[in-house]
Amino acid sequence: MATSVNLNLIGYNYPVFPMSTLQVLYSERHQKLRYDSLVPLEDYVTTLPTSLLLLQIPHQFLLYPPSHHAYLTSALSHLNLPPQFLHQIISLALNLAANNSLSGSYFILAGLEYLRVEQTNDDDDILRVEFRDMVNAGVAPSDDIDYLLNDFMNLLNGFGWESESTEEGASTSAIDELVKNGGFVASSGQERQGFDVGFTCSVCLEEPQAGDKLIRMNCSHIYHQSCLLPWLQKHKTCPYCRCKLDEQ
Repeated sequence: MATSVNLNLIGYNYPVFPMSTLQVLYSERHQKLRYDSLVPLEDYVTTLPTSLLLLQIPHQFLLYPPSHHAYLTSALSHLNLPPQFLHQIISLALNLAANNSLSGSYFILAGLEYLRVEQTNDDDDILRVEFRDMVNAGVAPSDDIDYLLNDFMNLLNGFGWESESTEEGASTSAIDELVKNGGFVASSGQERQGFDVGFTCSVCLEEPQAGDKLIRMNCSHIYHQSCLLPWLQKHKTCPYCRCKLDEQ
């Protein structure tokens, strides 16, 4: 797991205040990335911003840059900041003081963020995060996310993903019988084949095109043959309703 510390600086002049203010905040963030991408799979704050320093700089120090610099250096020294961060904060303070010739007063907020970055090659982990994003975006139903995640992963297991399940697939004879009795070829007149125009295979979520080989299970759910058969080799149930093939 890689770690880094980032500095976010905000500063502006306060022309009506007699003293300047410097506040330093600390927070922690965790990110999980795909091994081949910089787009976060997960990104969340683990520690909310906490104040490390709230410093008020007397006006007399603002009028003389060397004293101003020394005062800030002394006040910030106990934070053990990286030298480049210390330089950025002090440079911003000196510039703000110099730009405001009337009083030199300013406010600076320096946010230190400790970032933990975890890279993952785990396909199950990646798919779970992607599916949770679908739920959050309203693409997938959200009644019971944990159940849906497990159901989704079980579905993927039917297409060659590793699984700890000991469930056996349907027999070759049962699959052959299903193809014989329930197999058909999609035509342009979908409404005459027992499903509505706009129907999509619930495995691949694609609408059947004319010429596609389909299977209607005895529970009446319809799939592409290429979608259903790999599933049935590892499971005896309909991917949608879990009706057992041998009991249909």
